Amino acid sequence: MQQIREEKCVLCGGNSFKKLFDVGENSIVSCRKCGLTKTKDFFQPDYKRYHRDEEYQNSEWLFRNFFLKKIKQIEEFFPKPGRVLEIGCSTGTLLKLLKSKGWEVWGVEPSKSAEVARKKGIRVIKKYFERAKLANGYFDAIVLNHTLEHLENPISILKKAKTLLKKGGILLVDVPNFGSLSARLFGRYWGYLAPGEHLWHFTPETLKKVFKKAGFRLIRQETASGIFVYGSPLGGLIDKLTHARKSFFTDLVGAPFAYISTKTGLGTNLITIGKNG
Repeated sequence: MQQIREEKCVLCGGNSFKKLFDVGENSIVSCRKCGLTKTKDFFQPDYKRYHRDEEYQNSEWLFRNFFLKKIKQIEEFFPKPGRVLEIGCSTGTLLKLLKSKGWEVWGVEPSKSAEVARKKGIRVIKKYFERAKLANGYFDAIVLNHTLEHLENPISILKKAKTLLKKGGILLVDVPNFGSLSARLFGRYWGYLAPGEHLWHFTPETLKKVFKKAGFRLIRQETASGIFVYGSPLGGLIDKLTHARKSFFTDLVGAPFAYISTKTGLGTNLITIGKNG
């Protein structure tokens, strides 16, 4: 594989990268020292995109079921509702559900979707997280749902998140899994590479290292694929049948593959939970 020397790796400081493959005009490269993988020749530094906002607004019915699983994962650690911050909250679907359960909810969202979330009664800071001013030690839980892979420096993002958490607070991060079975099978054609949007491509091993570097104690890591990313897999299928029949049949046919991927820890979604202290 071709060796590339460029700026230092944000995780380990190494400056030697190997090119895995090209995707369009971009190269996917991996640090030879720690394995952290990124998109080389990424978009301009001031171009940051947290979510596909139109997709969120048009498919809220689908994301509602997806977020039910997130809520279960958060509530396992708290006997009663607390304070939660979502970094890159988009239209506020997750926060609205948490609010209905008694949580004090806050969001950070730089795009126009912040206004949609505000109309749902959610406190949203319309800025990039790096510039947002929030109280230290205020939150019980912080969530980054398919956001960390978009941001310029994941280490500094998680370090800032740690300062905002109470002692014993949790951080939940969900990203596409570059170590998944589908990523291994499809390589450069894997849909979640999205080189025009995703700067980072995490595996379970590299994301563990990122958590450790940022000062978090890892307490859980799991993966999920297909209908198994939902709070209710059957409910997810029913929703698809009602709202998106083509997607329903795709998920139904792909269910055995999704089940095997999920059960073997090679699912497409990588969920990692860490604790502050």
